[in-house]
Amino acid sequence: MKTRNLPKALAWYWRTLPRIFFLLFLFIILFAIIWSQNKEECLQMGKPGLTTFHATAGEEETAGLEAAVCEMPPNQNFTVKGYVIDPLPIPYEYLLGSHPTRKRYLSIGISSIHRKNKYYLMRTIESIFSQSSPEELKEIVLVVYLANNDSTLNKQTVKEIKEGFSSHIDEGNLLVICSSLASYPSLQGLQRNFWDKDQSVQHRSKQNVDYAFLVNFCASLSHYYLMLEDDVVCANGFLSIIQQFIRERMEHWTTVAFSMLGYVGKLYHNEDLPKLARFLLLFYDVMPCDRLLELFHQSKAQKEIITFRPSLFQHIGRISSFHTMETIFKDPEFQEDFGDFGDFPAVSCYTDISVFDDYVPEEVCPPGKGVFWGRNVTSGSSFTIVFETPVILQKLQIYTGSAEYKRDILYSGYVELGTVKIKENVSATCKIFRRAGDFRNGKFELDNFGQVMGEQIHCLRIQVTDTQKEWLIIRKINIWVKKG
Repeated sequence: MKTRNLPKALAWYWRTLPRIFFLLFLFIILFAIIWSQNKEECLQMGKPGLTTFHATAGEEETAGLEAAVCEMPPNQNFTVKGYVIDPLPIPYEYLLGSHPTRKRYLSIGISSIHRKNKYYLMRTIESIFSQSSPEELKEIVLVVYLANNDSTLNKQTVKEIKEGFSSHIDEGNLLVICSSLASYPSLQGLQRNFWDKDQSVQHRSKQNVDYAFLVNFCASLSHYYLMLEDDVVCANGFLSIIQQFIRERMEHWTTVAFSMLGYVGKLYHNEDLPKLARFLLLFYDVMPCDRLLELFHQSKAQKEIITFRPSLFQHIGRISSFHTMETIFKDPEFQEDFGDFGDFPAVSCYTDISVFDDYVPEEVCPPGKGVFWGRNVTSGSSFTIVFETPVILQKLQIYTGSAEYKRDILYSGYVELGTVKIKENVSATCKIFRRAGDFRNGKFELDNFGQVMGEQIHCLRIQVTDTQKEWLIIRKINIWVKKG
């Protein structure tokens, strides 16, 4: 059997071997061609127009590693400044106002989405302007970026802003802008990194892009940029306080927080805004904006956030920008009034006005850590301040209402000075009172008490003259007394 199969085996080998040798020959030819081409490229490395760089790892190491780099002609269409450092060429539409003719000290950016149930933008704009002096307004430009997907809502908002703040628009203090959603990156099929629903991921990603477009626009408007939301109120004279902080801050900083809440009240150098815009766009679909802002200052070697206390901005919104549910976030560090608060004589405070919640008279009694909030304010109601020892007044300031509850002021009333202190059950008052002056627009201010009463007093009393439907907030009582 073996002898019969031998011819067949030999015939198979003679047919197969030529094929194998032919394939091997083709492989050798191809290898030779490739090697020849690479050799020619290597020889070209030493020709003029090319530069060879030598790299050494140390004096004791062999300096034999050489790398050749081709000299490329410069690209006239590319510059690092234009493509990386300057603002992005995003298309914007001016809905109200025009680009300022001069650079301001501070630009304030607000990205606004219309809410179905409550809309706080008008109150926020009003607070910014009303809490700034005429001199401060010259150094401010407010930019409102309308991020609605509906042009009808934008037109409606523009109409309301124009009707309420036309003078500020004419003076160049207010701009309203928008941009096309066609310029936005995709908001569909985004990765869920925080166990959010798809809609929540889409909303927070769009918010990142909204803020990126806003800060990019503001880059050239001013020296410093302040980020706010569309549902906040401001402390009185907030710009002057920010200016003083910047003057006194000698160390390098990237971000300063003038509020404890999220991205409210965050201050930046305008030169950093193009970088911030790119940063927000780079990670727009990764995490929420407040977290990205933290990573931004950390990436610029500011490890911890620099926080100014007390806070200059308070959140008033109760309806989320992207939800119908109520969310209440309050900054416990917020303080509306700043400056000289006078002296702190030992006093006790009493009232016959119904107290709301825990806003008792002691909260506003000098030195005053809070506010008094009362309801059922009727004619004849009073709020009395009793001094432990008699004093001679020099100056008095009493402020009612607040930035958040502007209607809760004393509409009709006056201040009395009392003598001859007496006890009344668990409280105290004075037997004789003399009228010192009236409240105007919820405020009482009197500097020259020597002309009213130069003698010692035991009491101050706020007297209500007309019943009012609004509640009453007494937020600040500043007292100056004669020394010695």
